[in-house]
Amino acid sequence: KKAGAHTQKLMEMVIADDHTLVSFFRKRITCSCLDKKHKEVKSIKKMGYCNNDKCPLPGRKVERSKMLYCTRCRYAYYCSRDCQEAAWSEHREECKERAEEIAKFERIRNPNEV
Repeated sequence: KKAGAHTQKLMEMVIADDHTLVSFFRKRITCSCLDKKHKEVKSIKKMGYCNNDKCPLPGRKVERSKMLYCTRCRYAYYCSRDCQEAAWSEHREECKERAEEIAKFERIRNPNEV
């Protein structure tokens, strides 16, 4: 179950654009060696990965700022409402489990709220 939690992020790293990769490593490397490269690539649009296996987009890639996410589990991202609906039968069970985990965490974090 835990391994599946990182699938989306791992897939995005595999297909990542230069902006995403440089930003990722720049946050984790303490030297300024990536500052120049970051200036070069910051105008590149960040791309995401549609969670629908049958997504019609080339490589299932979509500009991240235009992606939709599952509001129930907040994990799966899609290029469109159509892709989200098409993937629902496969996403349903994982969504339910994640939503329950989120609710449990919220109850622990905010015990005085209903």
